[in-house]
Amino acid sequence: MNKVIVEKNKFEMDGNTVLAPDERVRKRKYDDLEKSRQQTEKSKKSREMKKKKSVLTNIFFVFVVGVIIIARYCMIYNYQDTASKAKAEIEMLSKDNDAYKVELIKFQNIGLIEKTATEKLHMIKPRISDVQYCNLSKNNLGTEEKLEVKVSSEIVNKIKDFIF
Repeated sequence: MNKVIVEKNKFEMDGNTVLAPDERVRKRKYDDLEKSRQQTEKSKKSREMKKKKSVLTNIFFVFVVGVIIIARYCMIYNYQDTASKAKAEIEMLSKDNDAYKVELIKFQNIGLIEKTATEKLHMIKPRISDVQYCNLSKNNLGTEEKLEVKVSSEIVNKIKDFIF
């Protein structure tokens, strides 16, 4: 008996559709189900694509920020390195300066200068008869102008004036 009931529910037919059952309803239901399945698949794919896109953009932004931070740290390190080199150079120059100041103080002593000049450079002390005095208020180094040059330049000027 159960077989008959199952068979009866399997084939539903109303009225005069016995000869030509209406397959359109079943096909329409199948098409509607297929469309809804495709839409759900599309929506799932679009959600997955959006998730992937957001993950990739986040990874890209993190990468860019990381590169910027690393570049900035490199710049800071370079500035610190140049600053430390400059400080070391300043310290070395100040030590050299101090050494030069000590040497200058040594050479301010006139006796040491005379001793170095006579012993190392083999100089002799001048005698009073070797001393010559010069009057610096008077122009001792002036050159004499030659009259011939002036005359020739005057002649050249006259010729230029005459021609032009």
